[in-house]
Amino acid sequence: MEFDIVEIRIILLLVMLGIGGVYDFKTRKIPDILWLVFGGTGAILYLWDYHNMTPYHIIAILTSTFIGVAIWRWKIAGLADAFAIIAIAVILPVHYEFMMMPIMILVMAFFIMVVGLMMYNISLNLAEMIRTKTWIFSEFKSESKFKKTLAFLAIHRKRKRETFVISAEKKHLTESVTKAFVFLSYRNKTIRENQIIQSNKQFVQNVPPLITFMFGVAVFVVT
Repeated sequence: MEFDIVEIRIILLLVMLGIGGVYDFKTRKIPDILWLVFGGTGAILYLWDYHNMTPYHIIAILTSTFIGVAIWRWKIAGLADAFAIIAIAVILPVHYEFMMMPIMILVMAFFIMVVGLMMYNISLNLAEMIRTKTWIFSEFKSESKFKKTLAFLAIHRKRKRETFVISAEKKHLTESVTKAFVFLSYRNKTIRENQIIQSNKQFVQNVPPLITFMFGVAVFVVT
């Protein structure tokens, strides 16, 4: 069975994201060598299909690289996520003649991930309110209604089964107020040092496996 270069690039992309997705799901840590090996292999393939490169391909690679660096610098995602986007840009910058694959995969994965997290937080917060028959954020006395609404979508009280979470609250400096919201980024050192929040009374924010979502989206897009 013969494969053309595009098919090889697609297989390379799916295998890379599949391996990265497993690491991300299990540990939230991905070896940098993964992106170097697969991205480097994708670059080497240009020795055979350089004639297919167009200015649009180059624009896609540069744009995706910029976006990858930007989401890392702006603390929207981790460094591994940025490396993944850059590696995708090198392996398969454009597919179906016009689709910028790295951007398409990132946008779709991020959208699905955010919606999923919101539904997860809403369900847990509603369940707690029904169980306790009290407003869930009553201890956050100084926070505005807008922040409390945002918190209802973004955070929840930690469950025993949860591991990959970061704290979403802090103690206020004044004596009259006990707590305040802290919507932390996914580059918080709590995750880098693999520390686990033990208190089940603390409000937390999940750290989702973005690469796992990107793998799912990539499978859907290319098939």
